[in-house]
Amino acid sequence: MSATFQPDRMPGYVLPKYEYRKPPELGGGDSPLYPVIVVGAGLAGLTTALELGSRGVRTVLLDDDDTVGAQGLSSRGICHAKRSLEIFDRFGVAERIRAKGVTWNEGDVFVRDERIFRFNLQPGQDQKFPAFVNLQQFYVEQYLVEALQRMDAVSLRWKNRVAGVKQQADHVALAVETPDGRYTLRAQYVVAADGAHSVLREQLGAKDAESSLFDNHWCIADVRMPGSPGAVRKAFLDAPQNDGGAVWVHQMADGIWRTDWLISHYDDPQAEAQPERARARLKKLLGPDAPFELVWVGPWRFRRRVLERMTHGRVFFMGDASAQHSPFGARGGNRAVQDANNLAWKLALVVAGKAPAALLQTYEQERHFAAREAVEIASRSAVFIAPETAGQRLVRDAFLELARRHEWARPMVNVGRLAVASVYAFSPLNMERGSFDSTLAQPGAAAPDGRYGSGFFVERLQGDFTVACFGGEAPGALCVQREGHEALFERYSVGDKATYVFRPDGHVLARCTGIDPLFARHAIDALLAGATRPAPAAQSVQPAADRLFDKLSAELDAMAPELRAGALATAVAQLESKSGSEPD
Repeated sequence: MSATFQPDRMPGYVLPKYEYRKPPELGGGDSPLYPVIVVGAGLAGLTTALELGSRGVRTVLLDDDDTVGAQGLSSRGICHAKRSLEIFDRFGVAERIRAKGVTWNEGDVFVRDERIFRFNLQPGQDQKFPAFVNLQQFYVEQYLVEALQRMDAVSLRWKNRVAGVKQQADHVALAVETPDGRYTLRAQYVVAADGAHSVLREQLGAKDAESSLFDNHWCIADVRMPGSPGAVRKAFLDAPQNDGGAVWVHQMADGIWRTDWLISHYDDPQAEAQPERARARLKKLLGPDAPFELVWVGPWRFRRRVLERMTHGRVFFMGDASAQHSPFGARGGNRAVQDANNLAWKLALVVAGKAPAALLQTYEQERHFAAREAVEIASRSAVFIAPETAGQRLVRDAFLELARRHEWARPMVNVGRLAVASVYAFSPLNMERGSFDSTLAQPGAAAPDGRYGSGFFVERLQGDFTVACFGGEAPGALCVQREGHEALFERYSVGDKATYVFRPDGHVLARCTGIDPLFARHAIDALLAGATRPAPAAQSVQPAADRLFDKLSAELDAMAPELRAGALATAVAQLESKSGSEPD
């Protein structure tokens, strides 16, 4: 993205400047061998350092800037998902985000001027955190920095730019440039969280499995205007206020609203990203007399890219350094936080000698699938929002009409399938015994939340292995009795009794019917011994609704134009008769 004005501040907020300090390695002598070096102090790098520091792992965090956010860009990521908030909660950051930001659970989908449906991402009221909190990314990063400053195990070094990397059999050596000169830093492992233009990716020659720049042109226009209670995310398709292009509207903190405008359909998209054009469109959207202040405007496009491998020897890529995709669904920053949450506890066990290095291979197995899934789902939104063929347009419009009439059809509408916790269903760490009716809490899934005593269940998962006995007791385990916890029993698919084991990142490691502490101990010991099971073959990362979209679109595009309407009507009738199942 590129800014057009106000390059280094947002209204009411000036990016903080952090003090550069001369690294001790520049004082002479050999560089110590650190357990972990993290490169990049964005959401991924900061969260990784916090996870490591909370486990007492001596960590160096390097960043080539001296501030948070990105000077010259707007607020960047704004939607922080429930799973990210659960991760941040251990570091005392989640409540700050909620207090400052705007909470929302619901969203409206408009076609032209008609609202065709409203969705609710979190109908249950017994969750500690909402589906999303909207807050400018620089605030979140600032809160993470302040939490890190309280951790003795982590050294955060500003104005330290990585200029070179060399892998050895037992460590990684980084050449680091500072205002006081260059020095060498060594570590057992390096985390590359240095963004879309990753220096480490370039230096190591990490190859992309795929990389393409989408033709869609968009424009962000952040405006200050009066807020409204009960914030709802709004998505407009075929909006007359944008001459038929899509528009997204989100409320943020400080009375700022994010509006996103599709501008590909204009003759000169670059001109549409100028402030005067943005103001004219905003008046159409908000009304000619509505007060607002345009505080930032800039064009953006997105790249679909994912690395062949996220692990290169002793270097682990995460966040934008490992994959890029559209912001539809708020998957970028939230995926980066989950990358950090997945890797850090494994690194901590390995560097402490409590688990073999083979455990680190599961980062690749679990998070590479999550990256490909995010890239596919987010990229597919662009096709739904701006169909590229006649067949795609016909199917898109048919899906929207079905969603207007039927609740079961609403998941078929892809205006940004919003970020939820990734499920490691194919992880070799998973273990299960017995029959369970639901996959909601299957091994590999993030722990479902609910009321537990006077608090919440996710609060009891504090970064270590945890065993929970539903309907029974065992030494050292959480005891969950049915009375007062009926919702938890339903979410965990417990008929009578069950034993659940949770990983340090809050995902389910194992489950069995009945109360069996030996089963729980075996699941944990097997992980710590590196005795992983063969991972089943990963299935398609594409949701069934998108596969159906592709199938129908391709069939229509292959037909003569005069036959398409009848064929589509037949397919729609089949869907309605089967209440949403795929036609033959």
